[in-house]
Amino acid sequence: MKIFCASVLLVYFVAVSFAQVPFLKKKDQDFKTHEPDAVASTLRSGNPTQRSQLATELNIMAPNFSDAAAKSNAPCVSFNRVDERRVRLRADADNAVIVADSGECDSTYLIVFDKERKSEWRHVQTVRLSWHIQHPEVSFAELVHPGVSEVVVHRETTRDSGSAQQENFVVLKLLHNRLVPVLDTVERYKLVMPNRPENDADNVEQTQQSTFTVVKGDAKVGPATRILEKEVLKERKESLTLYRYWSWDPELERFRSTAYDGSKDEPAAPTAKPPAKSADAAIQPKRK
Repeated sequence: MKIFCASVLLVYFVAVSFAQVPFLKKKDQDFKTHEPDAVASTLRSGNPTQRSQLATELNIMAPNFSDAAAKSNAPCVSFNRVDERRVRLRADADNAVIVADSGECDSTYLIVFDKERKSEWRHVQTVRLSWHIQHPEVSFAELVHPGVSEVVVHRETTRDSGSAQQENFVVLKLLHNRLVPVLDTVERYKLVMPNRPENDADNVEQTQQSTFTVVKGDAKVGPATRILEKEVLKERKESLTLYRYWSWDPELERFRSTAYDGSKDEPAAPTAKPPAKSADAAIQPKRK
């Protein structure tokens, strides 16, 4: 009887030991596969339950209108327009971005998917862009490296308080498996304030309006791509125009601004300097 019990215990401990060996355990999948086509179709025409479940899985959340700083746990299930774009956001993979506009949620959602070679689609991230009256304009452009696109956003609403409205120009880039803003600056700003505190009817309006132009350069002598910003500031009859360049900084992984005198709207790229003459060549007499 003792031998039988010892045998049973030995088998049990061996089984437990093998169960705890890491390479014998089945690896849990760290993501759930979502086909971008199926996601876009569900957001367009799925029933409310399907859209709610999918929105929860993909973090498509409506803002908390009572407290903008608080995180919302309510999925957004109503969309005015859903577009799917196949782009390449990093060099060694294929990507798909679903752009979903929702007037009910005052938001545009960028739902990003990634697919490495011979692998399944993986949901990377969902980015929410705010808007109130006019939805932001989303496009894709190769601004840093040829063959790899960045997400370009015009008119993202960042402030709307009645007396002050602000919309930003944003460039998003896929870095380290996250879509992050590498350029975020004011595109349009309007402020209305009373000229005299005792008379609110006499108001002063200040505005800022910027336009952005992509300028291609020569990679051998400078940045391959720069973004030229023309900024116009107005108050009453006064107007001031400023120019600046936004160039990619590979160390910071961001676009940095530099001042520009605005002598030309689209200046030509700087040309390479001719090679300097050697000292020996400089002292040789000219042939007649």
